[in-house]
Amino acid sequence: MPAASHAYQAAFLPDLAQVGEMRQTTMAFLRRCRTSTPVAEFVVLAVSELVTNAVVHGEGEIVLRITVAVDVVRVSVTDHNPAPAVLKETGRDGESGRGIRLVDAISDAWESNGAETWCEFRDARAAA
Repeated sequence: MPAASHAYQAAFLPDLAQVGEMRQTTMAFLRRCRTSTPVAEFVVLAVSELVTNAVVHGEGEIVLRITVAVDVVRVSVTDHNPAPAVLKETGRDGESGRGIRLVDAISDAWESNGAETWCEFRDARAAA
């Protein structure tokens, strides 16, 4: 990944109220970075899903990091759960299990090694 031109980081304890706060903070940060609106909206959606996943399934403190480089926005969420996030098959009536599938669909790349789940979005206007 190219060197970051802009970065944001927040650390917090698991609390579903933090999901909305992280969405709002992320959008404000991306606006300051002049990230294109379509990419910013996808990034905010990914932040919502990854933070929710960490709150519900993670352990201990959660750290959200967002970096905006010349052509990529990277979102990273870490916690202390050693189990990686995985794509799940969910039934039509399932109430959960779609977050990582959604991140997979909207991001250009994603991965989870257990402690960290990250995704990237290409944006030619990022960090302009």
